[in-house]
Order: sequence, then structure tokens, then C-alpha cells
Amino acid sequence: MVRAVVVGSMVADLAFHVPKRPGPGEVIIAAEFGSFRGGKGYNQAVALARLGAEVTMVGAVGHDAYGDGFLKALEHEGIDARRVVQLRGVGTAVAVPLITPDGEVGFVQYPGANHRLSPAHCAELPDCDVLLLQGEVTPAASERAGKVIRGRGGIVVLSPAPVHDVSPEMLAVATVVCPNEVEARALLADVPGGPGEPDVSDGQAMARALCTESRSSVVTLGAAGATWCDGTGSGAASSPQVQAVDTTGAGDSFCAALAVALAEGSGYAEAVGFACGAGAHAATIRGAEPGLPTRAQIQALLG
Repeated sequence: MVRAVVVGSMVADLAFHVPKRPGPGEVIIAAEFGSFRGGKGYNQAVALARLGAEVTMVGAVGHDAYGDGFLKALEHEGIDARRVVQLRGVGTAVAVPLITPDGEVGFVQYPGANHRLSPAHCAELPDCDVLLLQGEVTPAASERAGKVIRGRGGIVVLSPAPVHDVSPEMLAVATVVCPNEVEARALLADVPGGPGEPDVSDGQAMARALCTESRSSVVTLGAAGATWCDGTGSGAASSPQVQAVDTTGAGDSFCAALAVALAEGSGYAEAVGFACGAGAHAATIRGAEPGLPTRAQIQALLG
């Protein structure tokens, strides 16, 4: 069984399905509303557990109803939540996803307790095969966890979102960086010009540019699938064609499935294909948590 640790965020999602996103001073009437548990860290932890991993969650919530709900849900999913801290004086993070008819999502988020997670909260991490990091908690906490697990020889998968919350040190400790197209372009923005400048309209070129001697890269391309580079080769995988209704959590499902497959010893071509199936399944379900897939659901979609 794969042993996984997630150091990351927990966010209460108040999701509105809207015909379009509002402009300045505009009131939009939502067609649907739903309240879900989310946050990149929580989504990845639950997806890992549903894929059969033994999961430890490290994060912070407030002393409020949302925080209590996260702790109960983690226990229900069989996830070790003993390293999730409930902090006083700050609320659990809340986000408002605005979902348009094409299934695309825009967010407004209050980070709350996620921005109070400290390196001290990442002390005494259990041994694991893979660590998952994101950009929604303090970089110092992620850096500490990454150094510990990489020092033990574990895989460190970094989802650099929001990309402006990702430090150079977090990139340095990652063994795999997994951005989407927008995040990949942002990470490559400082690449010097000249003949070797990557083509940021080409997914495979971006994956190769983000790959280093010590770090592999996987760039997700939504419905078009994903590209990868592991230093010895590169490639692309297509995504199963589905009717997307809500892409919230699709990227987190992708990262969790990628992490499990790599920890189980799969090569990148196989692991990225499996991850594409996970992301595609998540996009067919409304809400992040309900759409986080099981292994059987991914395999059924991949045929």
C-alpha cells in the first residue's frame, strides 16, 4: 500500500453555478448553489485515500463548524488527521467558486487558517512513499516538509497553485512539478530569451523546459490531456472525452492519481494516462469532494 502525506489546504467551498461571471456592479442570478468541502490539500488527501493509499493529512482549520466538519470528514475517509490543527482567532478558509455552463471555474478565496500553518506543524512527519504539496498554505511549512521527505528518499509532488504562493525553495525540493498551462507559463516567465526559449503555446515544450536534472515535470492541458518530461524522455497523454459539468477538483484528482501511480512504480507514460482518467472523471461530477474518484471509476473510464 502506498503511504502518502499531504501538507496542504482545507477550504469550505460555497459554489454558485452562473450563466457568466459578473462584471463591475453587475448582479448575476445563480442557477444552482452547493456547499462542499474542498481546498487543494483536502481534495488530494481524499483522492489518495479513495485510490487505496494510506494517507496522513497535515493542515490547519479554525475552531468553527467548518473546521469540525473537515475533521469528521477526514476520519470518515480513513485519513489520519492527528496532525491537523484547530486554531483559535482565525476561521477555516472559505472559497466561492463561480462555475459557468462550460464547466470552467473562477474563485474568490479567504485563506484563513491555511496561512497560519507553520514549519513547527510539520515536525515529526511519518515515513511515506510520496508527499503532496500545493501553494495554498505557507511556503515555509511546505519547504520544511519537502526537505524532510526528499531527504528520506520520498517522491515530492508539487502542484504550484496558486502559482504566486510557490517559492523557489518549494520548486527546489520537488521531485515532480505538476502545473496547468497557466501556471506553467508563469513558472517559465523568467526564462531568458534566445534560441532556447520555450514555446509557451506547446505543452511538450513547456514540460521539457520545466524539467531539470533533479525534477520531472507534468503539464496538464485540460480536455487535451497532459504532457510530461522525466529527464530521459518526454511525451503526451490524451484525456478520455467526457461532458464536463464542473472542473473543480479535477487537477487535484490528477495529482493524486499521478502520485499513487509513480509511488507504485509506474513509468511516466502510464502514470500520466492514469491521472488523465482521474481528472476527467472529476470533471463529470458537481462539487470537488463528490467527484474525487476511486480506482475502479478511473479504470472504467479508461476502458
